Amino acid sequence: MTGGGPLAGRVALVTGAAGGIGLATARRLAQDGAAVGCLDRDGERLLVETDRLIEQGHRVAAAVADVTDPAAVGKAVATLVATIGPIGILVNNAGIGGEGRFVDITYEQWRRVLAVHIDGTFHVTKAVLPAMIAAGWGRIVNISSESVWLGNTSVQYATAKAALLGFTRSLARQTAPSGIRVNAVAPGPVETAMLFDAPAEHIEAERRTILIDRFLQPDEIAATVAFLAGPGGDAYVGQVLSPNGGTVFFG
Repeated sequence: MTGGGPLAGRVALVTGAAGGIGLATARRLAQDGAAVGCLDRDGERLLVETDRLIEQGHRVAAAVADVTDPAAVGKAVATLVATIGPIGILVNNAGIGGEGRFVDITYEQWRRVLAVHIDGTFHVTKAVLPAMIAAGWGRIVNISSESVWLGNTSVQYATAKAALLGFTRSLARQTAPSGIRVNAVAPGPVETAMLFDAPAEHIEAERRTILIDRFLQPDEIAATVAFLAGPGGDAYVGQVLSPNGGTVFFG
């Protein structure tokens, strides 16, 4: 099935691709014609999902790695490049939630959330960026969160997601002359397993803040990522798009 569409001939890498926004994004990019490398630390689930995409006719490859491990990331990226080709589109989606009040969390809990979101993005981007620069073309989309503006999650999670915006803007300025577009997507509440880790009353209270009166779906976030990765995203440099259903207006 891969071959036609706005991303025909492109090769993408999506981290955290075993489920949720990552899986939806991998599926959407594949539907748009890209060959897609799927990376996640949950190897069992990742292989199930990538096999399903392959059965549907898409050109997809899987690699298992923890994004906080630079050696593992380097090996995974090399394997994917050997399988599907040089990566021109990177979606830094891998992330974990962080619970607890700031006064109660440990330094280890703080560091783990920042390591996955910030260090993981660093390691994967470092692994693919030189080839993008050499090719004179690339698209990097970093998944942030509306919590950057609302502060409605744990301190460690909101801090990590805010750091990704600084990373996005600075890297965008450095790499735009090389034909690379770096942008971010900051979703509102998305119906994923992470959302439902919270108590039921908190989930309902969050739903009531959404002007469209429902949680967002992973496919809706994937559509925004696909826009930035495709021809429509050519004019976007260091920008943040927030599909949030009306929970926050920023500007």
